[in-house]
Amino acid sequence: MLWCRMLCVALRLVWPYLLVPWRSPLLRWRMETYGLLDEGGVPQSANTIGPKAFFRFVFLHRKELARFLRWAALLEKQR
Repeated sequence: MLWCRMLCVALRLVWPYLLVPWRSPLLRWRMETYGLLDEGGVPQSANTIGPKAFFRFVFLHRKELARFLRWAALLEKQR
């Protein structure tokens, strides 16, 4: 049942941009502050994040993202 709450948290974060999550201002800002780097190792600004950079970030940081969703789902359960 935890995975269901994790999915609900993820959907709530990207809902207005469900089909194009890389356009979400919240996600782009979080990726920028997390330290998203391009292929050359240069920090990327939120305005330059596109689909390729988004999916690369998600793939490279999938464990951290899953841990965040698990934490958020458990926090939501405590309410």
